[in-house]
Amino acid sequence: MFQSYDALFGLMEALGKKWIVPLLIFLLFYEKTTFSKIKKNLKVTSRALSKKLKLLEALGLVEKIVIDSPRKVAYTLSAKGKEISQMLLGFATSFAK
Repeated sequence: MFQSYDALFGLMEALGKKWIVPLLIFLLFYEKTTFSKIKKNLKVTSRALSKKLKLLEALGLVEKIVIDSPRKVAYTLSAKGKEISQMLLGFATSFAK
């Protein structure tokens, strides 16, 4: 029981950090996208975006995909990331009614 509580606490703590929820929702809509496209659309600094993507990767919510060469990288939600992002979107739409 405590292990699941710790996992939930860790997830909720991560979701409370700045840029995390907008980043998850953006990736939900754009499915596979580049660092520069995320940065441009969310208007976030490179440093902040890099830190948040690394955190989401460590939590298993985002996957980094290398395309063709090591210089071309895309980001996408993992299955767990999609599930959580859809829940967040559902919460947001239920409050908008």
